[in-house]
Amino acid sequence: MPAIPDVSVIVVAHDVRDEVVACLESVERHASPVTYELLLVDNGSTDGTAEAVAAAFPAAEVVRLPRNVGIAARNEGLRRAYGRLRMFLDSDARLTPGALPELVAYLDSHPEAGLVGPRLVYEDRTLQLSARRFPPLLLPLMRRPPLDRFFEDGRSVRRHVMADDRHDQTREVEYVLGACQLFTARAQSAAGELDPRIFFGPDDADWCFRIRGAGLAVVYHPAATVVHAYRRSSARTPLSRIALAQLEAFARFQWKWRRERARLIREGREMDARAQGPGGGQAGAAE
Repeated sequence: MPAIPDVSVIVVAHDVRDEVVACLESVERHASPVTYELLLVDNGSTDGTAEAVAAAFPAAEVVRLPRNVGIAARNEGLRRAYGRLRMFLDSDARLTPGALPELVAYLDSHPEAGLVGPRLVYEDRTLQLSARRFPPLLLPLMRRPPLDRFFEDGRSVRRHVMADDRHDQTREVEYVLGACQLFTARAQSAAGELDPRIFFGPDDADWCFRIRGAGLAVVYHPAATVVHAYRRSSARTPLSRIALAQLEAFARFQWKWRRERARLIREGREMDARAQGPGGGQAGAAE
């Protein structure tokens, strides 16, 4: 029986052959000394994505789905994962040197944490705001044309993306973007599987809220850096099929958490207060 790897890296791809190869190459190049398994779930690609990954990474397990089922395709990876930790990594994300070992070390030394997210940067290495507060009810409309001209830099959106906060300290947060999330097998067991009704969009918030509901902390840890292209294609084409699917997913998310909304927002304010207090307070404070 093969040794249990430190991390099961789960990547979902749909018609992004070159992009996902670059993503997996970054894992191969920068994971050491962390041991890992690669799980690629192909969401019905027609551009040879699955074949390219199988050829370039013969040790990877490639799961081919007949159609695009959205972010819930990650469940296929979760069902096959046997690493003691699991990672969601977007196909447009790339690890940098030391990032994965740093995230693994954080979870290994902080048993109160169930999930940790790194500092994300754009391809030009400028900061990408990836720690978030509970999404406002009208968030998708405020961040899409034509309303984004009035609201993108407004108070509600800035508060949601934590533009008012420091991003150079480790702290507990409400959720982190799903571009890169490392979590424990215990957290996965508590959270179950991703909600297939949330096709794309607030799946990262839903996942983190479920882990927090199990009494485990979600942590932003900027000592690790991951490059994320972050296309936001649905925002650029607000009437496209993917944009409409995201709006539907957001509505389902808000309805799902409607009874917990007040509690989650209150918990977020408590996290902010701890982070602003002496020593920066969080599950495992800034280090």
